[in-house]
Amino acid sequence: MNNCTILLNRLLDVIDKDFLRNLVNKYNSDYKVQKLTTKVHLLYLLYYHLTEKDSLEDFVSELEDNKRLNRVLPKISKSQLSRKNESRNYQIFFEIFQHLFDKLKANRGLRKALKDIGSVKIIDSSTVTLCLSLFPWAKYRSSKGGIKLHTLYDLNTQSPENIIITNAIVHDKEVFDNLTLNPSVTYLFDRAYIHYQKFDDFIENDIYFVTRAKSNTKIEFIRSINLTSKDIEANILLDADVMLGDYTSKTKMKHEMRLVKVKITDRDSKEKVIDILTNRFDLDAHVIAKLYKERWEIELFFKWIKQHLKIKRFFGQNENAVLTQIYTAIILFVILKLIQKQSKFKGTLLQLTRKIKYSIFSHIRRKFNWITWLNDH
Repeated sequence: MNNCTILLNRLLDVIDKDFLRNLVNKYNSDYKVQKLTTKVHLLYLLYYHLTEKDSLEDFVSELEDNKRLNRVLPKISKSQLSRKNESRNYQIFFEIFQHLFDKLKANRGLRKALKDIGSVKIIDSSTVTLCLSLFPWAKYRSSKGGIKLHTLYDLNTQSPENIIITNAIVHDKEVFDNLTLNPSVTYLFDRAYIHYQKFDDFIENDIYFVTRAKSNTKIEFIRSINLTSKDIEANILLDADVMLGDYTSKTKMKHEMRLVKVKITDRDSKEKVIDILTNRFDLDAHVIAKLYKERWEIELFFKWIKQHLKIKRFFGQNENAVLTQIYTAIILFVILKLIQKQSKFKGTLLQLTRKIKYSIFSHIRRKFNWITWLNDH
């Protein structure tokens, strides 16, 4: 067996060894640590997320009774893992996540659907509820705790590029104001982020965006744009240049915007009209409408990580412990994306996850690649 390892260990192959070693040295995270090193810590949490235990108690039993796990990783207790989640700087895991995303986007051309649009990113947030009595630092409402995952999602890689975690009471706009957005990129976001002054800044700096108007948005009609046959087929009702805001309240924008009205069928099978606002004047109206629908991609990401990764029950109760557990969940998501990309796996991410989950203790030769393994399984 000296020439073998188990599949669990291969999950870390996508992390550059020099990067991990330098990161450990940067944070001095393994100083006087014998058992629960940074690497072992990460493997335990990846295993926890991957195997989708129903409770912490189930995982604790696994730590104590799973001989296959104990043969490859040092035996630890729940209290040891909790203490390490609370004390090892969560920034280590955030930097690993960033490292993996950089690898995911490297040498990747634009998806076919984005060829005529360019780089597209989605901004949104999702709340994770916490028990206020256990996590008093995360007070959200009088009897509820929570944190918010403010996420910048790259549509081309179908992966989060950045996740900023705050107390749930922090409004989306506060984080939005502190994001660094890049020229020539189109950002999709919902009505919570509407900010006229920021929109003017975006237009002046060639930052593109597609969003949705609020019901009380002041819109001044300037001129209409002729609809194409494809626009009409896509239920576009209006394409027009407009101005936003109101002079009386000094909120009027300096630059023109574009308004696209489209009739859609919502998830309750009811028809309604939505107003889409953008500074992309180069795309047909039906393309704008289709682009806004892509915002749903980030909702699917939030749904996926909440259903299939463990970010509802936590080892450790301080903020560092919660952030550690969430960032390691995101690390697993990006690792799976990297494996999917490198192996050219044709199935869904969930199918890939299950293949790995049910073979996690399989013995693997050290000369190994994911393409061969997935073809054989």
